[in-house]
Amino acid sequence: MHKNFFLFERLVNEIKPLILGQLIARPFTFQKDELIIPLHNNTFLRFSVSADHPYMLLSSETHVKHPVLELFRDVEMQTIIDMRIKPFDKHIVLELNDFRLEALFYAPYFNVYLFDSEGRERGKFKEKSHFPGAAQTSLLPLVLGHLSREKLHAILCNQKSEKLISFFKKNFVALNKLLLNEIFYRLQYPQETPLENLSEQEISRIVDLLLQLDSEFNAGKTYLYYREKQIERIALLPLTHLEVQPEIHVNVFDSVNTALNIFYRQLTFKQEVIRLKTTCTQALQKRFDYLKNSLQKLEQNADLEARKNEAELKGNLLLTFKTQIPRGAKEVELENIFSEQREKIKIKLNPAKTVIENAQRYFNRFKRLNEEKRLHAIRYDTYQKELNEIEALVKRLSNLNDLTRLKKFAQKLKEMKLLQKTPDEAQKKIPQANLKYAFRRLILDKKWDVFIGKDGANNELLTFRFANKWDIWLHAQGVPGSHVIIRLPRRDQLPPKHVIEQAAQIAAANSKARHSSTVPVMYTQARYVSRMRKAPPGTVKVQNEKVIFVKPMEIK
Repeated sequence: MHKNFFLFERLVNEIKPLILGQLIARPFTFQKDELIIPLHNNTFLRFSVSADHPYMLLSSETHVKHPVLELFRDVEMQTIIDMRIKPFDKHIVLELNDFRLEALFYAPYFNVYLFDSEGRERGKFKEKSHFPGAAQTSLLPLVLGHLSREKLHAILCNQKSEKLISFFKKNFVALNKLLLNEIFYRLQYPQETPLENLSEQEISRIVDLLLQLDSEFNAGKTYLYYREKQIERIALLPLTHLEVQPEIHVNVFDSVNTALNIFYRQLTFKQEVIRLKTTCTQALQKRFDYLKNSLQKLEQNADLEARKNEAELKGNLLLTFKTQIPRGAKEVELENIFSEQREKIKIKLNPAKTVIENAQRYFNRFKRLNEEKRLHAIRYDTYQKELNEIEALVKRLSNLNDLTRLKKFAQKLKEMKLLQKTPDEAQKKIPQANLKYAFRRLILDKKWDVFIGKDGANNELLTFRFANKWDIWLHAQGVPGSHVIIRLPRRDQLPPKHVIEQAAQIAAANSKARHSSTVPVMYTQARYVSRMRKAPPGTVKVQNEKVIFVKPMEIK
């Protein structure tokens, strides 16, 4: 229910009195998908535009990790004069003195937008999202939290041709799957039951139940549900279909903002546990599969005596028919003269060897039979013992739900060479918006951003992580040097020729040809630049390039 309209509506009603009249400090972000708006009363309004975990929260503290990226500088020192949510829409509006912030929490528009007093867009948190047009929706008649007996009864009686499930979906606003499950659990009617099959008493029972849910919804409580100490659900009314499960327990809160802060903090912890557990499980499963396959192969080849006899038979047949086998043959089919059935036996040959040499190969294959048996037994016992150890580790892992113990377990797998590195050691991926600080940056014509790679690895980061596919990519031709990117605001907004020429001069100056009087520089769109396999970082292949001759321009 953490993505439901009702929860956002309850949040707005609770948070609004706490933030009206507050001055805004400079908004910033330090992690993917979360915008933080500091207020002068030492609280933080946090907006997450993650598709999986959208939220708005008011927090008394936030643990900021640097570097931070500052955004929406125009709203600094603005006062919050109003806050509202659009009817039945996860769309929150924050009115300021001279601006308006609009936060959208639905696909595909998850974002926060800034508008001026004239309604012109002045900025947005996520660059790739576009503000939708005005929604054309007709308001549905029934809203949980605002129900009346007369209206419910009339609609139920007028829609007798509907089935129960379609009645709820058609007539109620923002009734999600969780709430539908609760309704049908309490009703104990099949979802596909036609309304016309219900008696007047059964219709009245539906009305009574919905009014009871309405009353529980208006009680202002928030419920956090846990499954075996792990956070499971958040709801604005009791979920009896969960409470009947013995492994479920519930905590009740008077504040939805407090409950949601706890929910997301514990959900983040739960996801970290799941992520680490999944990493360990995959590592163990990979080793388990290898050992299992190895044991199966050993079992298939276990009858070494029979295989030795088969090899010797093939050697003897080759010697018997050596005059009939052409030189250079890769395979022959010979009659088994040593058997009463006289069956045909296929024998593979090395065409580079004589028939006698091929026969000798078969004779020698199991010459050291006793040693082969011993090695076979050692390999089998080794694989089987390790397989038992892996199975024990899998069983132990299945009972681990504590993050600290899981980290120790992952470290153990690393020491066993089952994990290359623990998840904590993995380098965190820098959000694209923050990558601009990783490169040298120049502004041409007071408008055009030019970014310059510092070395091979930095060139890779610039070209393949930071650059948009329509950005202009430049590099001195035929010599090592920096990758250079002209950032285009839009794919159809091209820089003038003299900007490209200046960027080319910068690329020439940041190459091994910097001391030449004239340097050829190639340029193309970033999408036409690709990595070269097994080549050093920054080595690329270029297509659809143009070449311009320029004098290097060093800018220090």
